[in-house]
Amino acid sequence: MRIEQLRQQEVRRLLGISYTSNDDPAEKALEAVELVTESGSMVFTSGTDWSLRIEQGSWPELPTWCYPPPCWSFSDIVTSRAKLGRIREVLPLLNRYSELTGARLSFDGGVALSVHAGEQFTMEVAEDLPGGAAAKNAFNLPRTRHAQHQAR
Repeated sequence: MRIEQLRQQEVRRLLGISYTSNDDPAEKALEAVELVTESGSMVFTSGTDWSLRIEQGSWPELPTWCYPPPCWSFSDIVTSRAKLGRIREVLPLLNRYSELTGARLSFDGGVALSVHAGEQFTMEVAEDLPGGAAAKNAFNLPRTRHAQHQAR
């Protein structure tokens, strides 16, 4: 999926996809974000070259690269907005080699989502609050030693 195709998508739900180590169940690493739309879903994750991968999602199923399945889970990423709304702006973030390494999506509902690929996948949700204030929630849990997406 190309980043230009994201504009004007209506997003119904924002989910984190996390890996939990069998060795330490308390250690949970955010590995991807899935945006559920009116017509399906899309997944943002780090590629093996640490570029940002945007792929067609399979909601409510986990992506096929989530192996073994019992180590992976979805979690709702909660915002104060009832719904995110339509993506009104897409800003691709490129590295010095012009490779896509992140994106910032702005929604009609006043929420902005930033995702960054790399050795550590990170996500940040920023919300406009009444009175011009802003709130940010960063999600950048440490990565595990799990070999990323080897099942791809």
